[in-house]
Amino acid sequence: MLLDLNEDETMLRDGLQKFAQGSLRPKIKPFADEHTFPTELVKEFLALGFMGTAYDPAYGGSGLGTRGAAIVAEQLARVEPGFAAIYLCNSAPMTTIARYGSDEIKRKWLEPLCRGDFIASFGVTETNGGSDVASVKMRAIEDGDSYVLSGAKVFSTNAGTPLHGVSTFVAVTDPELGPRGLSTFVVPVGTPGFTVGKPGRKIGWRIADSVELFLDDCRIPKANMIGNRGDGLKQILTTLSIGRILVAATALGLARKAIDLAKSYGGSRKVGGVPVFNHQGLTFPLADALTNIHAAELMVRNASCLADSDRPFRLETSMTKLFATEMAGEAADIALQIHGGYGAFEEYDVSSLPGEARVLRILEGTSEIQRVVIGRELSA
Repeated sequence: MLLDLNEDETMLRDGLQKFAQGSLRPKIKPFADEHTFPTELVKEFLALGFMGTAYDPAYGGSGLGTRGAAIVAEQLARVEPGFAAIYLCNSAPMTTIARYGSDEIKRKWLEPLCRGDFIASFGVTETNGGSDVASVKMRAIEDGDSYVLSGAKVFSTNAGTPLHGVSTFVAVTDPELGPRGLSTFVVPVGTPGFTVGKPGRKIGWRIADSVELFLDDCRIPKANMIGNRGDGLKQILTTLSIGRILVAATALGLARKAIDLAKSYGGSRKVGGVPVFNHQGLTFPLADALTNIHAAELMVRNASCLADSDRPFRLETSMTKLFATEMAGEAADIALQIHGGYGAFEEYDVSSLPGEARVLRILEGTSEIQRVVIGRELSA
């Protein structure tokens, strides 16, 4: 069956649950409350090798593909969605390098990322770009054996943290070609001209720093280009499609967390002398949530299998991301409602879930963008 885990996937899940329950759950709340990056917990996670889950064993990965990566995101989100964000935002540049990079680039950057030597960030979105990924303004000008990059990116998660080692950037190399004139580059932290802005406080992903990145005449070797010149847009779209699967898996984990909290609190709460779950006004939404969680899990597994089999998968990832993230918001809302007034207090974990779920409907393409992609099939 689609939901059955093989032996390697079962070992992966069990290892993640051990980390999540043994280290993450008892230690993460102060970091979330203070909106701070949990450096030591991330180091522990990196040392366990989970960052390499999806990638080729020839470069230090575990070879479990997108399906394995989705298991990681779901299990982390079931404890702390922000920790899943650190994982999936590190996966985006790794995916670009793994799918399109030369052997030299993979040896230089994918291998240490799989080992967990450092983490990466993805530089795509710009101030005036948003969902229009083809409207990139950052320039990369060829100069001898180098490219000189100038411009800025926003919402780059993982950048500026103590463990940040490298970023990938999409820039314009051939402006006369429009969207076909984009290329992707690896830029190590510490390169002259590469600076990082300050993180802001967000309603979700509270522990995952998201910042603005600036490149000011930043010179890098030509060998730092990922794949072919002009392939940037294709690379972005594929990487975002895989990222949408991981966002959906994060939403799945968040929804499971919401239901766990609802069951734990609602199981002992009475209203009018009757257990709260005996009231259909709350039981029916929970039944719908459980049904939608099951559907989302099937969609995540299916989209993951399509991505790993090199079959067309962009439509399925948009449907999966749309359904799972909308579903997670509904699950978070009913879980908070079951907590009544206590759900408004930050001491209760459920209070953060609506904000965490709301963020998932925006990043990697908003719900509206997913509907645009899906709607195109109507005229295909």
